[in-house]
Amino acid sequence: MIRNDITPLHELARRPPEAGRIRLGEKTGSSMRSLDKLRFTSPDRSVIEQLADLYGGQCKPWNDPKANPSAQWQVHTEVAEVPVYLVPDGLSVWYETWAHGGVQRRCDGVMCEVPRVVGYDYEMVQQNCLCRSEGVRSCRPYTRMQLILPQVSFRGVWRLETKGWNAATELPGMYDAIVQLAQRGGELG
Repeated sequence: MIRNDITPLHELARRPPEAGRIRLGEKTGSSMRSLDKLRFTSPDRSVIEQLADLYGGQCKPWNDPKANPSAQWQVHTEVAEVPVYLVPDGLSVWYETWAHGGVQRRCDGVMCEVPRVVGYDYEMVQQNCLCRSEGVRSCRPYTRMQLILPQVSFRGVWRLETKGWNAATELPGMYDAIVQLAQRGGELG
């Protein structure tokens, strides 16, 4: 499909490529299981091998039909924490509802975005929060952080995603405190 609208380059969203994911759990049958050590997935075998060398574990194939691409690599490490750099504006928290592999709504609790089909594509349309107007919360909090792993070859940012209430309330405060300390030249222990 050829698009007729031309967006000025300075208005395009700028984003770094995603090198992979930092995962805090894994699928076991039809449910998720929390992990006490970090698991990394990526389409790039070389960075997974680097992570395995640094933090233990073995680089293995990983396939998930919902992942893009579906055939990737993973390592279950032997560590629960790794050094990272925070990406500026690299934290987002939204209420979301997902179905059939796509987001059905994304909301901040006041305004909601829902997909609307436009030709062969879709666009997000804003409206009032549907959970609030329906009187039932059907969305869950999704917290996403973009991080850089300084000890592996740079291929882009690593995404850490969690759906818990504690993360939605605590990670933004931690993120802001770390950014403020860094701006003042403070150090973390």
